[in-house]
Amino acid sequence: MVTYLPVASSTLAALLLLATLAAFEAGLTALSRRRSGAAPYALAQLQAEPRRMRQAAGTLRIALLAALLALSVAGFAMGSASTALVTACGLALLHALERAGHLRAFGARGTALGPLIARLLYPLFLLMPRRRPPSPGDRPAEPADAAEAVEDIADRIAVAPGDRQQMVHGLLTLEQTCVEDIMVPRSEVIGIDIGADWDEILDLVARTPHTRLPLYEGEIDRVIGVVHMKQVANELALGRLDRERLREAALRREALFVPEGTTLQTQLIAFRKLRRRIAFVVDEYGDVLGLVTLEDILEEIVGEFTTQPALLQREVMQQPDGSCVVAGSAPARMLARRLGWDLPTEGPRTLSGLIIEQLESIPESGAALELAGRRVEVLQVADNTIRTVRVHAPPA
Repeated sequence: MVTYLPVASSTLAALLLLATLAAFEAGLTALSRRRSGAAPYALAQLQAEPRRMRQAAGTLRIALLAALLALSVAGFAMGSASTALVTACGLALLHALERAGHLRAFGARGTALGPLIARLLYPLFLLMPRRRPPSPGDRPAEPADAAEAVEDIADRIAVAPGDRQQMVHGLLTLEQTCVEDIMVPRSEVIGIDIGADWDEILDLVARTPHTRLPLYEGEIDRVIGVVHMKQVANELALGRLDRERLREAALRREALFVPEGTTLQTQLIAFRKLRRRIAFVVDEYGDVLGLVTLEDILEEIVGEFTTQPALLQREVMQQPDGSCVVAGSAPARMLARRLGWDLPTEGPRTLSGLIIEQLESIPESGAALELAGRRVEVLQVADNTIRTVRVHAPPA
């Protein structure tokens, strides 16, 4: 990329070249006035060959004048007259000194190029179009303050596709959403009980769709750590998998615990810094309330992207008539994303909890109600919990 010298630098360079040219002319003049006998041997040799001296002097003089002309043209390109005026005035001064007899260099006829350049520079500058600084009307409009900048961004988001609007909305709500709002509830956490029957542990390891499972002892509050299924599969293939191997794999990295009020933005930063993907959500007493993963936070931004469709089909099963059979334990936030259902985000976090809160009692099978603009029918109730629900399509 070609870059031009700043105006001040080009002007200073022109002054240095003029000073060099003046010293060169003065030196030649002094040398021409010196007698041969009084001059040193080297100078006497040069004086003895005036033709070669004139050629060398002419070549150097032309090189200096060409450099001055190049700087003047650069000044034209930058729309500045200072370099051209300094060059023209300097050459005119040197020419005046020669005419006055103060500079009488060898080959003085060759200095006619200097006055010619001095006479051409200024008229040429007047004829060439100069760059003018951009006027305020030419400059793109800049926001007067931060509020206008935010309004401009909001306008662009408003005309963006729906998926981009959803992602921007998800990013903006990370600071207002807590890990307890998106966590997997304690009752739904799938883990390995180190004290369970060994055949049950092997069966769980073989059929789990997860890449990581928490390892605990007796109950989820007594977490040992998180085991990676890849390590477990390697040990199992080598025939070395036992309870101690499971415990060692879980203890390689301590379990990560976070308070229930931690925002998603804070937790996302913590996951990135600690190189973790799973954290246990605890209350003020240290009891485990649930599990939050990195995928859960990312889905709040970009929507559902899980590679385990079987898990989602267990919670939401589409029916031919347009309705859905939904598990009562399905998180309300997930249903809002998948079904476009405007469920309340405050209060209970599962569909079962929302229904029980609205009815203020545990309903029986067959009970129907309207929840957030949709007709809901309770299909199965067991152990004081709503197991399955039919959600009808919203009215046209």
